[in-house]
Amino acid sequence: MRSSPHPRTVRRRGRHGLPALLLAAGVALTGCTDYRLEPPTEVLPQLEFPYDEAFAKARHEVPDSRPFSLGLRDSDAPAPVWYGRVVTPDGTVHEVRMDAVRGRVLGTSVPAGQSASAKARTAALTERARLLPSEAVGRVKEPYFGKVTQIELSEGRRKAVVWRITVAAIRQDDLRTYQVDAVTGEVLSVREGGPAARATVAPPSTALPTPPTVSPPEPPSGPPSTPAPYEPSP
Repeated sequence: MRSSPHPRTVRRRGRHGLPALLLAAGVALTGCTDYRLEPPTEVLPQLEFPYDEAFAKARHEVPDSRPFSLGLRDSDAPAPVWYGRVVTPDGTVHEVRMDAVRGRVLGTSVPAGQSASAKARTAALTERARLLPSEAVGRVKEPYFGKVTQIELSEGRRKAVVWRITVAAIRQDDLRTYQVDAVTGEVLSVREGGPAARATVAPPSTALPTPPTVSPPEPPSGPPSTPAPYEPSP
């Protein structure tokens, strides 16, 4: 008696089942990472209070002020701190410290050493800027954009007013620094370098640490010994 062949089991695949299976198989064979299946890891996840909200709060703390600079200190710590600087119409710089996790204001101060000429230059610099920080950041956004860790208004080449923006990138896990013209919005330069995980921006009011001084070796206490003169044997 001839045995009947085993019945075939019909498996139905969804419309996207076969392409997804082939895509996964291709990734497994080539050993490459497909970011559609495995998205990149976010950097600085503890930074829940972003730069634009920090600037807004700093301006709220100092009425009738304009944004000047913002820097993130201890960015890899559990509780990083924003150091925001805003400028009043007379050119006085005010500094506002904020918790970068919950957005609480930690303190405000007026940095010392602001001469009349320095205030005049600062007031003129902020007066010439046409773009807000968020507008300047919008000019450098990319598909896999990271998080802003520093932004400051300064004078670039040919006395152009520029926003200098530092971004911790997500995919490359590094820092990118852009210079954006604060009047026209043109991206003037892009520079890459430095791992984002260890990025720490020193606040403007804090001096950079100086290396410890090494004392020279102390001279010997007694007079230097001189060798005895050579005397030939008889």
